[in-house]
Amino acid sequence: MEQSSEKIGRALLAAGLALALAAAAWQYFSPASRELMSGRDVSLALLGERSSALLVYHPFSSTVNAFTMAHPRAKPGVSGWHRAVDLAKAAGGTAAGENVFYIALSSAPDLDALWGTLNNWRAEPKRLLSAVFWVSGLRDGGATNISAFDLFSLFGEFSKLGSSNFILTEISRRAQAAEIADAEGPASAPRVEVYNASGRKGLAARAAKRLRALGFDVITEASYPTLEKHTAIIGFSSDTAAALKLRGSLGLTELKINVRSSQKSVAGAAVILGQDFKSE
Repeated sequence: MEQSSEKIGRALLAAGLALALAAAAWQYFSPASRELMSGRDVSLALLGERSSALLVYHPFSSTVNAFTMAHPRAKPGVSGWHRAVDLAKAAGGTAAGENVFYIALSSAPDLDALWGTLNNWRAEPKRLLSAVFWVSGLRDGGATNISAFDLFSLFGEFSKLGSSNFILTEISRRAQAAEIADAEGPASAPRVEVYNASGRKGLAARAAKRLRALGFDVITEASYPTLEKHTAIIGFSSDTAAALKLRGSLGLTELKINVRSSQKSVAGAAVILGQDFKSE
C-alpha cells in the first residue's frame, strides 16, 4: 500500500514537473511572451479599414504609446502583417523582420472602449472576460498573428494599466511636423521623454519646460508608475548624443547612462526623475 502511494506521488511529481517545463517552453517560444520576459517593448497594431492604431507597450515604465493614423482602404492581397509593419514604420518604430503583432478589426479601433475596460474591469470582471473571448474569436478567424498564450500574456500585462498609462499621438500630425522640419533644414532638437518618479507633484512638467527652453523636443512628460530613489538616464540607441545632452542639461554629469538599444522608442533618450533629483 505504501509503495503504491509512493508511486502515485512520484507520478504526480513527474506530471507537475512536465507541465512546468512545458509552460516554460511555451512561454519561451511564444514571441510576445519572450519579448516581455526580456523586458523589451511589444508592439500591437489594431488594423481598421480606414484608420488603425499602434500600441507600443514599454514594460520598464508600464506605459503605452498609442499611435493613431487615418489611411486609405488596404489594397486587396496585402497581409495584416505587412500593414502592421508599415504602421510601425510610420510611427518611427520597428523595422521589417522584427516581431510585429496585429489584430485586424472590422471597424476603426476604439481606444476609449479599451481604456474603459482597463479602468473598470476590476469592478466589473465580465468586461475583461468579454474582451478575452472577443480576441480569442479573432484568433480563430485568422484575424491576428498572436498565439493564445501570447494573448494571455498581453492581457495579463494590460490588466495592470489604466487610461493614464497611455500616451496618445496622431501619426499624421507627427508626419506633418517632420515634413516642416525637413523643409526648414536638419533637425537639431533631441527627442526625449521625462518621467516623474519622485512623488513631487509637477516635477515632470517643470523639467520638461526647462528642457524645451534649452531646445529639446519633449514628446512625453508623465508620472512614473513607481517611486524611485535615484534618477536614471536611459538612451535608446548606441548613439548616446541625445542622452549625453539630456544629462548635461539637467546637471547630472556624474550620472551613468543606461543604454537600451534593444528597446525601441521614438525618443532618443529618457530621464526618470527620482527622489534625489534637485530641481531649480
